[in-house]
Amino acid sequence: MIECAFSYFLTENITESKRIISDLPVEKVFGKYKIHIDKETPIFSAVKNSVECSIFGLAVDVISTVNGENLACQIVESCVTVQDLLKFENQLGGKYILLFRNHDQYYIVGDATCSIPIYYDNEGGFVCSSNYQYIVNEKKYGVDREFAKIRASGDISQAMPYDITPYKQIKQLIPNHFLSIDDRRAVRFVNSTEKQARISVEKATELVSPMIKNLLDFYKKQYKIYCPITSGRDSRVVLAFLLESRENFTSYTIKHPEHNENTQDITVPVELCKQNDVEHRLVEDVVVTDELRNEMDEMLGSGSYSLRTLKIAQTIKEYFGDGAIINGDIIGQVGKCSLHRDIPSVFATPSYFRCKLHNYSRGAKTQLKRWLKDIKTSGEKVNTFDLFSVENRLGRWAGQENLIYNTLGQVYLNIFNCRSIIYVWTAVDRKQRKKSSIHIDLIGSSHGALLDIPFERDESVLVKLSKSTGLAYLLSSYLKYYVEKIKHKKERKL
Repeated sequence: MIECAFSYFLTENITESKRIISDLPVEKVFGKYKIHIDKETPIFSAVKNSVECSIFGLAVDVISTVNGENLACQIVESCVTVQDLLKFENQLGGKYILLFRNHDQYYIVGDATCSIPIYYDNEGGFVCSSNYQYIVNEKKYGVDREFAKIRASGDISQAMPYDITPYKQIKQLIPNHFLSIDDRRAVRFVNSTEKQARISVEKATELVSPMIKNLLDFYKKQYKIYCPITSGRDSRVVLAFLLESRENFTSYTIKHPEHNENTQDITVPVELCKQNDVEHRLVEDVVVTDELRNEMDEMLGSGSYSLRTLKIAQTIKEYFGDGAIINGDIIGQVGKCSLHRDIPSVFATPSYFRCKLHNYSRGAKTQLKRWLKDIKTSGEKVNTFDLFSVENRLGRWAGQENLIYNTLGQVYLNIFNCRSIIYVWTAVDRKQRKKSSIHIDLIGSSHGALLDIPFERDESVLVKLSKSTGLAYLLSSYLKYYVEKIKHKKERKL
């Protein structure tokens, strides 16, 4: 029997679902709502006069380090409106959702990248959950033909655009939005009302390093830490902060079937850890049993999740399930703007973003037009490319991965998951970020010896050429998209 983590189901009514009661056996009350949660994840609550706040998951103020019940109390002391809460939440880091009430007005706010998914029913009696299959089962909804076509027009490991799901009645809250429960509406909030003033890489490191250290320390006090290592840049930044803290941790690398003893993702981690006296384990993929597959089908819906991600998550669960995994994905998406590099902003179009969703439907483009209109209407001045990375890549693609890890009960955390950290990085010029300058400066200031071993090298001349300029990257992205589209159509016909 799988035991979930970071999983919940919020409803105004009593649920009769045996599955929900079994998976989420702890029941809490938030105002007029009931929230069913798993046995592993903490929830902290506080009430003052007409203001109530519950924190589900792990949240810490990355400046003051206040967390837990004290943080919930501080929120109800400091915040009266949801706008107050958003200002306060800007410097919170972790993996959490905030439930907030003032009198009979109810709101939900996710963490910086919504790493605990927030699915909600936008038509019927209000229901909200970390897993939309719970809502489907509770409400007996059927898939929407139009949205199902969008879902089928790309690999299952890729995300759907904007806030849609295969079910018309169910939406997903994406980062930079809060949910107004009373009118079933997601509302965008603005991080910057003016074009961001450029800052240097060195200034960015100075600003974010203390916040990253505080978030890491918060995690270390609660979990045994495991650090995945590849030949790339993201994991090395995480390793640098762990080495600087001088705390015990274990690193690991998964050897997939396509790897051999000379693969850089195998050789570089071994060399890194040997030279820096870090415990390192090399493990191989486990076999996903039919029993596990059947249970995940029941919990998430057959055909609605990536089997490759499940295999990786189960491998981690079997070898390192007694602790927390610290991944570094956010710094890759934002810190080196991996999805857009320095493409001129004029090309931030629905067509380009559809390329990066790897979706081949017209419906996906329509939804991305909605998303761009949402940004324009709000007056948000953060670069649209960066917003796509945070909202559609991290909020949705990484959110899908988090759902699988959460469902398996594997704690999967990120030391960069804080708006104050993310939006410092977006102020650094993308021409600097694409060179991994943020990564290099953070590693150099934390544990410079890690820079003695080169990162992975692009083995293809074409890859190097595609990354040479923003326009070259734009053209190569479209070329790759249309080649993959032809392959996808051929596979669908087989």
